[in-house]
Amino acid sequence: MKTWLHAMAHRFAAAVLAVLFIMSLAVPGLTAAGEEIPASDNGEGRLIRVAFPEIPGISEVDRYGRHTGLLMDYLNEIAKYTNWEYEYIPVDSDQLVDEFLEGRFDLMGGAFYSPEFERYFAYPDYSMGNSFAILQCRRSDDRFKSYDLKSLNGMTIGAYGKAAEKIRRLEEFLSINGLNCTIKQYGNEEFAASNEMYDYLENGDVDLLLGNSVENDSRYRVVATFDAQPYYLVTVPGNTEILEGLNMALGNIMESEPDFARQHMLSRSLNVQLQNPQLDEQELAYIRDKQTLRVAAFECYPFYMAPADGPAEGLLVDLSQRLSGYTGLDFQLVPAASYEEAIRMVQEGTADILGFYPDSDEDAYSSGLVTTRAYIRLNSGIFKNKSANFPDSGLVAAALKGRHVPADVECREVRYYTTVPEALKAVDRGEADFFYGIMAPANQELQRHRYANVTQVSLWDMSTEIKFALDRPADIRLLTTLNKAIRNLSSEDMDSMLSRSLVSRAYAMTTVDMIYANPMAFVTVIGVILILVMAMVLLTARGRMRSAIMQAELEKAEARSTAKSDFLSKMSHEIRTPMNAIVGMTELVSMESGLSPETRDKLEKIRSSSRYLLSLINDILDMSRIESGNLSINEEAFSLREILEEVESIISGQAQQRGLALECVRNIDCDWLTGDPIRLRQVLLNLLGNSVKFTPTGGLLQLSVQACGMEGQEAVYDFSVRDTGVGISHEDQERIFRPFEQLGGNELKSLGTGLGLPISRNLVRSMGGELTLESDTGKGAVFSFRLRFKPAGEAPAHEDREILSATGSLKGMRILVTEDNDLNAEIAQELLALQGAVTERAKDGSEALELFQRNPPGRYQMILMDIRMPVMDGLAATRAIRALKRPDAAGIPIVAMTANSFKEDEEAAMSAGMNGFIPKPVNVQQLFEVLEELLATS
Repeated sequence: MKTWLHAMAHRFAAAVLAVLFIMSLAVPGLTAAGEEIPASDNGEGRLIRVAFPEIPGISEVDRYGRHTGLLMDYLNEIAKYTNWEYEYIPVDSDQLVDEFLEGRFDLMGGAFYSPEFERYFAYPDYSMGNSFAILQCRRSDDRFKSYDLKSLNGMTIGAYGKAAEKIRRLEEFLSINGLNCTIKQYGNEEFAASNEMYDYLENGDVDLLLGNSVENDSRYRVVATFDAQPYYLVTVPGNTEILEGLNMALGNIMESEPDFARQHMLSRSLNVQLQNPQLDEQELAYIRDKQTLRVAAFECYPFYMAPADGPAEGLLVDLSQRLSGYTGLDFQLVPAASYEEAIRMVQEGTADILGFYPDSDEDAYSSGLVTTRAYIRLNSGIFKNKSANFPDSGLVAAALKGRHVPADVECREVRYYTTVPEALKAVDRGEADFFYGIMAPANQELQRHRYANVTQVSLWDMSTEIKFALDRPADIRLLTTLNKAIRNLSSEDMDSMLSRSLVSRAYAMTTVDMIYANPMAFVTVIGVILILVMAMVLLTARGRMRSAIMQAELEKAEARSTAKSDFLSKMSHEIRTPMNAIVGMTELVSMESGLSPETRDKLEKIRSSSRYLLSLINDILDMSRIESGNLSINEEAFSLREILEEVESIISGQAQQRGLALECVRNIDCDWLTGDPIRLRQVLLNLLGNSVKFTPTGGLLQLSVQACGMEGQEAVYDFSVRDTGVGISHEDQERIFRPFEQLGGNELKSLGTGLGLPISRNLVRSMGGELTLESDTGKGAVFSFRLRFKPAGEAPAHEDREILSATGSLKGMRILVTEDNDLNAEIAQELLALQGAVTERAKDGSEALELFQRNPPGRYQMILMDIRMPVMDGLAATRAIRALKRPDAAGIPIVAMTANSFKEDEEAAMSAGMNGFIPKPVNVQQLFEVLEELLATS
């Protein structure tokens, strides 16, 4: 007996009928499906352990983790009367009976009744309804027609011998239908060894197999079905409390809802249908000839959607694939611009069938069409203008072109539109009072766009069958093929396809949609935009005003800078002119012989005062260049050692006069460098001169230059000037780098202008370094900076020149001196005469040009040219001379000797064609060196 129970359990569980309960842990107070179980007055809630073999449609866990199925429907209904709570215990079908008999479960579902089972199971008084028995054949066996039971005559039917009740009902079914069949019964061992008897069906031992309604193997098809024995919820014998609860609950269910079992079997798709109808030879021949079936498809949600950026999708796409798999036909969707055009394509033969036809068979006949059986049902609805009263026979209806408005939808007139959006817009505008159509595309359109005046009318009985349509008269082979293919679809297949097609997809909202969807947000955004625009206008206007003000200020600043430059240039010229006379006369007197020591001392003091005044002028001019951004740094080869020797020579005399010791520490790897030697010398002299001024007698000055190796292609040097002077407090260390700032008492302030350090810092920055200070009051000061120089390679040719004196080295040379100032002209001529030169004077550029033109070529060996002169300046005169068509015009040396000492003045002179530049006051040594060099190379 136990072996037989095992066989039965395995048979029923695997086939979804032996065990109808699926149990899992349930939340107290909730059913398996997650719905609340109302409390009962029949005592406290009890936890019932229920066997849970997972069986599709009967007892299973859905994708959300909820326990569902037909048995869950029963258990939830029973719990309303018993107040039971359930613990669903997963179990394998092979272990189901053993574990039930061992007492692991309180309830097990789906057991058939047999008197011999009563020793193992306690049955309630009421069943859960009848199961269905089925007769199955091989799918390829075309002897059997489900619509013709006579095709079963004379066949052998295989059955499990222990299923006595089911065999009895089979015999009744055969007798009622006048069928003469042989029933071949198999025992336990044969049942277990033959894959539940399917092997006997495959090898031809039997023609048909008696099975359960939920056995739905795709290899076989159902050719007949009839009611079989009832099945029960059972508990273990002796458990009277649970048995009484079952009797009470099931009795109340049967009394209040007699149709409970049938309704829930239908809802769980457990009703038996004769599926898998076979295609006959004529239909197969048609398919072989036809191969491709053209389906007219109008773009309409959820049937057919063809996005521009992806493949087509929708119910027709999925349905075509399923039907193609059954029939072997290639379903080719042919897009139509409208529903009316899709109908016309079928009528004209450019398409074989219409993809979806929602109207009645009578409407199809009147349109020259024939419809197939329905493949799905969708709801139709009424979408009316809010101002219209529906129903009313005087209303104007809107519908798609090609559709028919049913007679039970009253209206005075029907207006037709190409698309659903057009029809809804007509209702929204009041052109029509309502739109009649399938609800899915209309609701989709209402969700996507704003129809302020359209609302839906609920009509619950307006379910619409959707079918294929063919041109009339239809090819019978195609019509029957399509009907069989549709019949072959299960309700689960259609539900799955429809669910995928009804998914609400994202779409790009228009601006109007967004405005209607969020009116307050739109008003807010517009307000913000207006505020931003106004703010931008105000800011733009303010910016323009500020720009105009800044431009005006810039122009004023440029004007002030130009005026300042002009002033400084004129001031420099006007100061240097008399200074040139002072320095020149001093040099002339110094060259005379027989001067007393007192006289020479006085002349030296004049020279010193002149140099100080000249340095003051140069500092002011440098500061002006720095402020205007016109300071330039030259790149030329120089000897660092020579620069340091010159600086040491100049500062040593000043240090000795003040009783200071000077120490020079040098560590030079690369002597010849590329840079600006004049500016480097100026910085070192400024720093050392500053230390001389502010270091008391007996103090120490130290100049240190240390090579720091190479960084890439550049030599790095650290420069520092250290003294033991009065020092500088921390709070004053930035002040001293400001122009004209001085520290200390009046005595110390009188020693300088306050420009040396600011100029030095800016010069160091211009050369790529940073001047830093370390000092404190009474502890001296250390100024240091680091500079990088490119090596100059080999030392350039360098000749030592002796200081010129009245030796007549320019003897025989005729020099044209162009100078408007009589005193400066006299000094220049006397200095040149001391060297043996013969001079002629021109008072301006025009006179110099005239003298040069009037005299023959070669008369003059050189021209000294002032720049700023009346009538014609020196630049214009030089250009005019260079432009003359005579052999000496291009080659004669022309040297600028001018009080205009700016860098741009020198550049202008060279650009005009001059060969040298000597600023006033004239340095006699520089003058003679330049002249000698030019004469030697001309």
